[in-house]
Amino acid sequence: AMQSLPDTISFEKDALYPEGVEYDAGSNRFLVTSLREGIVGAVTPDGNYSVLFQDSNMVSAIGIRIDEERDRVLVCNSDPGPSIHSKPETHGKLAGFVVFQLSSGSLSKYIDLASLSESGGHFCNDIALDSNGVAYVTDSFSPIIYKVDTENNASIFLQNDKFTGEGFGLNGIVVKDNYLLVAKYNDGTLFKFPLEDPQKFSQVSIEGTYPGADGLLWAADGSLMLIANAQTNKVLKLTSEDNWASAKVAGSVDTGQVFATTGKEINGELFVLHAMLHVLFNPETKEHVNTFEIHKTTF
Repeated sequence: AMQSLPDTISFEKDALYPEGVEYDAGSNRFLVTSLREGIVGAVTPDGNYSVLFQDSNMVSAIGIRIDEERDRVLVCNSDPGPSIHSKPETHGKLAGFVVFQLSSGSLSKYIDLASLSESGGHFCNDIALDSNGVAYVTDSFSPIIYKVDTENNASIFLQNDKFTGEGFGLNGIVVKDNYLLVAKYNDGTLFKFPLEDPQKFSQVSIEGTYPGADGLLWAADGSLMLIANAQTNKVLKLTSEDNWASAKVAGSVDTGQVFATTGKEINGELFVLHAMLHVLFNPETKEHVNTFEIHKTTF
């Protein structure tokens, strides 16, 4: 039977700052990453948090994707600075793709994506998984999308200077049939990449831009949920009638100042992670946040 979830799942862990969220249907629990600790934890529907996956290479755990069919959990590892494990040699230069076994919690593979390119900065951000288990991964500090197959072979899927810029660039990513859609965080734009020829990308035409465009996810009805923080602080429901050459905003919900990063659709309901990263990234912060929320969002 389908488990029903409370409208708000509130959980406590000192200064966790969870950036990514997944739902483990087999165990009816959420998995959340941590920008400050580089760990992956489980959150039960009643709000109990426990650490599941950790590895000494992990600095900040960012995007996360469960591949249930292959008993894998895929996690992005980066070092934007405010982690307790941050060091000068990895700060702003780290893009690790980490594969854990879902059933055991053990590390299967650690892949250094940053070593695939000569470019300067690196930040492994988000992961899209196609039906064959191939992962597409965004780098927010280099204009790169990586591809990692089920044998853990990693390559550069696309590199194009159009996606450089100040701060965080390419971020949320989803895959469909024969294309990717990717959000660019700093200017709040959305791009479509054909899988067969990614350099033939196009910008999705939408009325307005949404700086802070972070997480993307497909809803069961075929619409695209865009979760934006920073200057935007909204969850937007996007629809398209021309295969994502253009899109329109079919609904939007204000999240407020919670730094909503991404979410997960469960049984047709959207749950959004309130990561509170603005508190972590603010150098003036004296008191860290210790309670975080996964919040049901309805349009």
